[in-house]
Amino acid sequence: MGASRSQAQKDESTVESMYVAASAVILAGAAFALVAGPALVFDAVHGDARRVLIICGKWAGAGVFLARLISGLWRR
Repeated sequence: MGASRSQAQKDESTVESMYVAASAVILAGAAFALVAGPALVFDAVHGDARRVLIICGKWAGAGVFLARLISGLWRR
């Protein structure tokens, strides 16, 4: 068994994990806004094109979220 960690090391790990989670949410929102933003802001996009942009924005946001979460927690 390994040596037990101090409270400061546990707190540091918690703070790093929360930073990774928060930054993953922010980056996912930015990716969604970048892809789906034109469909949501401008009235020039209608019908199926609007629906496709929103769906692609959701997938882009989910992908960026998972990529940031995995890469950030993997380095810990």
